Amino acid sequence: MAYERIERPVGPVYHYTKRENVSAILQDGRLRRMGDSECWVCASLEDTLALMRDTVMVEGKPYYKVGGALGHYPKFVPENYVILKLEPRYQSGQWVRWNQELPPGSPPGLVEAARVFSQRKLGYRGDLKFQPHPEIIEVAPLLAEQRQQQTLSM
Repeated sequence: MAYERIERPVGPVYHYTKRENVSAILQDGRLRRMGDSECWVCASLEDTLALMRDTVMVEGKPYYKVGGALGHYPKFVPENYVILKLEPRYQSGQWVRWNQELPPGSPPGLVEAARVFSQRKLGYRGDLKFQPHPEIIEVAPLLAEQRQQQTLSM
């Protein structure tokens, strides 16, 4: 894993989570690292949805859990997810990007996919405090609206 320090994002950041986690996040007023070095957000709603499409929306896709254990994404249920639109509060800490590393000679398509995936995620080293009362965006209606727009544009 190759970490790169980045500038603090300007404006809101977006974090997807399961609905069951929202009350604890709001009560804490911060995103917690949950055993990782960073908590992860995206700079836009579009990047957040694209990240979800590459991860939690792919049933059975393998991923490495915190600690290195192999896991597989369960069936995606849109109604179980929300996206929090957060305004970070000033605090000390580092913003980072994790650039995926690939073996030398990897196919160009894979290299580009890894670059795009890495650009979508912003990490904050520590627990990210945010302004009270963030907007909570429901994932299911958002995805339904996007599907309808795609159907109309065809």
